[in-house]
Amino acid sequence: MAQKKKKPKIILKKKQVIVLAATMVAVCACMLTVAIITAPRATTPPSSPPSQEALANSPAVEAAPSQDDGVAQVVAQLEAAEQRAKEAERRASEAEKRAREAEKAAEREKDAAEQASAREKTTAGLLAAEKARSEKLAAEKAASSKTTSSSGTSQGSSTASSNGGTSSSPARQLAMGGAERTGTPSSTGSKSTGQSAGGTTVAAKDYTIPAARPGATLVFVLDDGGQNLSDLQHYLNLPFPVAVAVLPQLSHSVEAARRVRASGRHELLLHQPMQAINLSVDPGPGAITPTMTTTEIDAIVRKNLLEIGPVAGMNNHEGSLITESKVKVGKVIEICQKQGIFFLDSRTTSATAAPQAALELGAKIWERDVFLDNTQKRADILEQIQRGLAVANKRGYAIMIGHVWSGSNLAQIMQELYPVLKAQGYSFSTVGGLYENFGS
Repeated sequence: MAQKKKKPKIILKKKQVIVLAATMVAVCACMLTVAIITAPRATTPPSSPPSQEALANSPAVEAAPSQDDGVAQVVAQLEAAEQRAKEAERRASEAEKRAREAEKAAEREKDAAEQASAREKTTAGLLAAEKARSEKLAAEKAASSKTTSSSGTSQGSSTASSNGGTSSSPARQLAMGGAERTGTPSSTGSKSTGQSAGGTTVAAKDYTIPAARPGATLVFVLDDGGQNLSDLQHYLNLPFPVAVAVLPQLSHSVEAARRVRASGRHELLLHQPMQAINLSVDPGPGAITPTMTTTEIDAIVRKNLLEIGPVAGMNNHEGSLITESKVKVGKVIEICQKQGIFFLDSRTTSATAAPQAALELGAKIWERDVFLDNTQKRADILEQIQRGLAVANKRGYAIMIGHVWSGSNLAQIMQELYPVLKAQGYSFSTVGGLYENFGS
């Protein structure tokens, strides 16, 4: 019985051993787990994720601020690239500007070369023209003296009697102008007389007007309109058509142009200002200057046309330096072609390039034959009209230019001459009216 009681005690000890062993195993497992968890990151395999402590001490944490630095660097690089792009754009703009300046310089050099060549020709041409003019005047005076001496024998006594015993030469009669005279008709056989602005009858012989050849046509152009309106009115009152050239951008330009158009008889031109050879001469507002490109010339001329127009044509005010340039005057003629108006070359220089430019453009232009009022002396004006009559009788027409600022002086002479010229067979026209008979 005693042995039977000991057997259970042994079994109980084994259970205790088992429980104790299991407990120890569990404790060991827990200790191992704790050891694994608390072990340094260096013992962790490379593929396992880093612990918080390792992340706190690792170089990646230290590199975090460098990522912000990288963003700043990228931004800085973008800003630098943008700055370089702006700099490249600025340099391209400067290069384009230099190219334009080079183009202008080349054009100026070309014009300067043309002008130098033209001036050389001009000097010789002016000398030759002046010599020819002097010779012509001498010949005309000699012929006039012979005529006077031959007619003086038969008329001397009656002339002396009618003038208080003092003879009067034709030149003196021309200069005296308004005095009432009577006498035999002129050598052409005309007996018509003219009525002066002051109501004084003037015999045709005082003007020595030759009979017109068939179709001889006279064109009178009055330049420099727009400076005042009172002088202009003298010419608008003339009983025959004239052309009036109005300057742009003056105080009376628009009104002067309106009055010419409203007359219904007279022709309106744009008097386009251009630079003279003498650079100290101011051509006035709206002028074409030597430094202008063809694009700038186009712009200023079109602006003036808008102000003064509609017009039948244009002519140049001064402008020898421009009309001697085939490029620049050619641009003006080209504008006239496009606008459907004519160009009248005032021929302020004998070296004008307008005819050649017109030929190359296939354009018909007109040219001035005579300036009427270079002086205000009556005898000088009458002499210039005589020159115009000679041109008309030789070629069929003559374009004679006077100026509005001559006022009643020139207008009175034209008024006096009109009935005499008409009786002698001359017809009157505007510049545009020449196209019908002389346009080819």
